[in-house]
Amino acid sequence: MPICKLFMSGLLEIVQTQPAFEGPLRDVIPSDIRNIKQLLRAEKRSIVKQMDESYSAAISTAVLEGATPCSGLGDVTLYEGIIKKQSSDMSWKRRYLCIRAELENGEDLSVGKLPKFKSLHLVLAISKDTLQRQCIATPFTDLEDVFPVPSKYTGSNAPNVFAVVFVGGSRLLFQARGTPERDAWMQKIQEVLGIGDAE
Repeated sequence: MPICKLFMSGLLEIVQTQPAFEGPLRDVIPSDIRNIKQLLRAEKRSIVKQMDESYSAAISTAVLEGATPCSGLGDVTLYEGIIKKQSSDMSWKRRYLCIRAELENGEDLSVGKLPKFKSLHLVLAISKDTLQRQCIATPFTDLEDVFPVPSKYTGSNAPNVFAVVFVGGSRLLFQARGTPERDAWMQKIQEVLGIGDAE
């Protein structure tokens, strides 16, 4: 049963200031309180670790609908992050999203300009850890545009949403944690698509 920190601090204050706790009690009780605090910290760390392991196990066994094992996407990650994706039932699910690339021979990222690529994909996975086992990789040649979506048009009043539009007209909606993150995602996708401020 958890012991309130305020209670233990109050008890410690009473023991150290009241004359009834003179002598060995004044040393024994604070020592016991410190030991209890250490035990509680260790117990909390253990519980947090169990929860983390449980979460990792749940993620590793979850299935991303339409996903396949990821291979041949190149080994360069141009941009990545945790974001929410709107599912068909209008709920928002936490996902890992990245822009993966394979560089043309002789190209590198250190020049300061966008190099030439053999392939570019927008890749969606449940988490970064599950990326190799299952992902949905969309070639950038299948994408046409990206733009912000006002919250009233998301179907759930969600803020900081952007849409990625396919050449055929279908769209995926993603929700960022804030406007700067949303704008950063849109800018990166526009750079790869070759659209945006340069037009």
